Amino acid sequence: MNRIPKAYGTLFINGIKHPYLYLWDAWSYCENETLHLYCLAVPRFLSDGSELDPYERNNNPFHIRHFSSKDNGNSWKDEGCFLSTDEVSKLNFKTIWSGSVMPLSDGRKLVTFTGIENIDSIRNYHQSIALAISNDGHSVQKNTIKTISSPSKDWDEIVDKGYYLDRIDNLGSDLGEENGPIMSWRDPFTFSDKKGELNLFWGAKTNPRRGALARAILAENDDVFKIKKLHPPILVPDADDFTQLEVPKILYDKNKDLYYLIISSCNRLFESQPANEVSKEVRAYKSQNVEGPWVSLGSKILKNENLFGLTVLKEDFKNNRLLCIAPYTENAEPDLRLTFPETFYIYLDPFRVEFSKKTD
Repeated sequence: MNRIPKAYGTLFINGIKHPYLYLWDAWSYCENETLHLYCLAVPRFLSDGSELDPYERNNNPFHIRHFSSKDNGNSWKDEGCFLSTDEVSKLNFKTIWSGSVMPLSDGRKLVTFTGIENIDSIRNYHQSIALAISNDGHSVQKNTIKTISSPSKDWDEIVDKGYYLDRIDNLGSDLGEENGPIMSWRDPFTFSDKKGELNLFWGAKTNPRRGALARAILAENDDVFKIKKLHPPILVPDADDFTQLEVPKILYDKNKDLYYLIISSCNRLFESQPANEVSKEVRAYKSQNVEGPWVSLGSKILKNENLFGLTVLKEDFKNNRLLCIAPYTENAEPDLRLTFPETFYIYLDPFRVEFSKKTD
C-alpha cells in the first residue's frame, strides 16, 4: 500500500471525488461557519500501481480524512490526514473505523473512533471504542489516545447490561457471530443532551442478527474522559427489519423539545452473503427523551441512491430540515464508488430527502 497522500491542492466542487483516495462514512461539526467533515479513507492504488478493489479495502489500513468548507458545503478543501492507523498502533489497533469529533466549551475537540484490534488472521473485526483529544480539529494529541470500552476486557459488564457479544475467543471472527454478521461495537457518536450530560452512542447488538444502539455517559476527571455509566441497549421500533445499526447521529430541537436519531441500517444476514442481496438505507426517529422510546419517522431513504453513513452538516429546525452529506457505497456506478456527491437536505416531518440545487 502506498503511504497516505498529502492534502490535495485543488478544491472539490459539488462533492468530493478524490483522485487518490476512496472515502466512506461521514461525521462532522460546524464551528464559526466553517464545516468540518471527517470520513474513512484508503488509497485507491496499491504499492505496485494497481487499483484497489473497493470490496477489498478491509485488507488495508485506513486513516481518517479531514475536509473543510466555508461555503455551506458547495466546495471542500482537503485538510489531509486527521488520524492514521500508525498513531494508534500502541493500542494494538491494526486499523481504525468511524467515530465523531465534538467541540468542547474550552475549544478542545473530543474525538471518538472505532479501533480494530490486531488479534489473529481469522478474527479481523474485533472492535473497541476509543477516545482522544484534539486541540484544533486537525490532529490529535497522541498521549490522549486510549481505549474506553473493550469487548474482550469488559465482556462481563457489557453482557450483563443486555448487549450481545460472542464468546470471548470468537470476538471479531471473519465468519460473523453465530450465523449472523460480524460483531458490532463501533461508530461512536458524542452528544451533549439538554441536561448537559455528555452521552456516547454507538452501534451494538442484542442478538447475532439484531442491531441496537449502545449508550454510555462520559465524565471528565483531571483532563481524562472515561465511561461513567454504561446504559442498557436501546432498540428502535423497526429493529427486526435490519441486522446492523451503524453510524448513529443524535440531534436536539430545543424549540420542540424533541430528539432526533438518524441511523444507517443494513440487513446482511451472514458475511458471505452476495452484495446484491444486501439492503442499505437511512432511517430516522424522534423522542422526547434521549434514551427513548423512539418513534419512527416513517420512510427509509437513500437506498436507491446508494448513499450510506451520512452526517448532518447543519441543523435548520426552523425550516424543518437538515443539511447533509453522505458517501456513495461500493454498489454505486464505478466512477462514483466511495466518493461524496453534493450536499442535500433531509426534511424531518414528513421524513424525506431533497436533492435539488441549493442557493443558500
